Amino acid sequence: MTTIEKLAAVRALMRQRGVDMLLVPSDDHHQSEYVAPHFKARAWLSGFTGSAGTLILTADTAKLFTDGRYYIQAARQIEGSGIDLMKSGSEGVPTPEEYIAANLKGGQTLAYDGRCVSCKLADDIAKKLPESVKIVSDVDFPGLIWNDRPGLPGTKLWALDVKYAGKSHAEKLSDVRAALAEKKCTAFVMSSLNDIAWFYNLRGNDVSTTQTFLSYCIVTETSDTLYADRSAAADVAEQLKTNGVTLRDYGVFYADLAEIKGETVLIDKSAVNAAIVNLLSGCKTVDAKNPTLLMKAKKNEIELENLRRCHIADGLAVTKLMLELKYGEREFDELSVAEYLKNLRRECAERVGVHFIDVSFGTIAAFGANAAMMHYSASKDSNAKIDRTAPVPMLLVDSGGQYLEGTTDITRTFVLGGISDEIRKHYTLTAMGMLRLARAQFLEGATGIALDVLCRQPLWEAGIDYRCGTGHGVGYCLSVHEGPNRFHWKNGSAKLEVGMITTDEPGVYEENSHGIRIENELVTQKSVHNEYGQFLCFENLTFCPIDLDGIDTAYMDRSDIRRLNDYHAQVREVLSPYLCPGDREKLAYLTREV
Repeated sequence: MTTIEKLAAVRALMRQRGVDMLLVPSDDHHQSEYVAPHFKARAWLSGFTGSAGTLILTADTAKLFTDGRYYIQAARQIEGSGIDLMKSGSEGVPTPEEYIAANLKGGQTLAYDGRCVSCKLADDIAKKLPESVKIVSDVDFPGLIWNDRPGLPGTKLWALDVKYAGKSHAEKLSDVRAALAEKKCTAFVMSSLNDIAWFYNLRGNDVSTTQTFLSYCIVTETSDTLYADRSAAADVAEQLKTNGVTLRDYGVFYADLAEIKGETVLIDKSAVNAAIVNLLSGCKTVDAKNPTLLMKAKKNEIELENLRRCHIADGLAVTKLMLELKYGEREFDELSVAEYLKNLRRECAERVGVHFIDVSFGTIAAFGANAAMMHYSASKDSNAKIDRTAPVPMLLVDSGGQYLEGTTDITRTFVLGGISDEIRKHYTLTAMGMLRLARAQFLEGATGIALDVLCRQPLWEAGIDYRCGTGHGVGYCLSVHEGPNRFHWKNGSAKLEVGMITTDEPGVYEENSHGIRIENELVTQKSVHNEYGQFLCFENLTFCPIDLDGIDTAYMDRSDIRRLNDYHAQVREVLSPYLCPGDREKLAYLTREV
């Protein structure tokens, strides 16, 4: 079916069941950022394939809400479908819940699948609606017409050894129970896949590239129960039993949950679905962040040492790609760049002595104007050839790897021919912002809101901005995006704490012209302590040249030039031992002083 036909079929069901408005989010049953194909109902129904978006349907309107990363992509993919693009975050554009409240009248009916809507969002919607509005939350409307829907995944689970994880499940369980006691809770229900995988030191591949598996867990003062595909967990079942973990099948979770009575249950309403909370009506609930969230974000010393090693391999791989693009004769297109880089990661991991598993997300290799789409994904139809004579001969490569030693995320934009003075200015300002944030020193207690301006300032002074955050937390052999830490001038309220890893990735995106992004990963560390308190700073984890062919020092002050030269000296020191003499000379030129 075409998008128009799918929308018509869903609207017919809405009429039959007396539904006036349908909400179709991007989430799975676990509020995951990236979801398995089975859960991509919004993408299947709308034709928009980006990872973030909300579709709202009525009898005669269709609205797709998505953020600045996807404005260009969404507009192209929904063109001619009858769906209107709502540019979330832009002036005058309501949030989905605001739009619902403004367009539903008393006596009408709103429908959504309660398993795919967070409890917090469901509560926010309900508070804004007249009491006479009926809510139907137990029907999966897209699923009723999605005849060739993929089944639930069930990939094999495997154990992450404590020499990589740094802490055993028993230690993590003790920490979680201590956190429950502080909150005076007797039970904890968790559905976040990243947190569950971290908590049990298990990994899977149910959600591509994230190393997670479909699961729930319930922890009490005396029990520890993991819900997962039992056949997929066969290889780790004995280990779970030894650790005192009861393994139950994924499909019985909701029935078991309904049997819990009289407990005081900690739940994170932003991280569990509405259906879960509805089934806990026989318990007192305490809404608080998953205690695992902060534990997971603050990497322990074993994790950090492993991460330092895998980042050497990762930066080496992207540097070797740069050497091939700059000096080699190989012809590339966007798709072949991604495949070539994946092979380089495998080779460089062996050279450095770490263990490559997979990419950490689909590589964004975007040439020319394609790079103006922040989360562009090359396809056979859009696949651009890397042409040094093109009007804008620049290649943006945003990529990362999954290793037993951690998760990486790095972006470089390569200049492969002549560029305009304006583009060189944009490139230079982007590099300046990235390096200014990376070298920041700040007092303990500072948040991502406080520091974000350091990165944006060079661009803001030129009247330029990028419609996304400056950086996000990164998991350990888990999702490349994790909280609570992030850099954002409006939405970065979490304190930056020692051991947190956050990306630093400013950019410039000019539609139909060019895109530039430069990204390193930073880990928060202690700096000086004096009468003003404890200062913190960042340790850089990412080592790869910044393309000097995009730099114009006329826009830089002496401190900016020093930061760039100091960073490139680090790159030479770290990567040179792994390169042959010829490539070492080329690296020295690519990281020469300016």
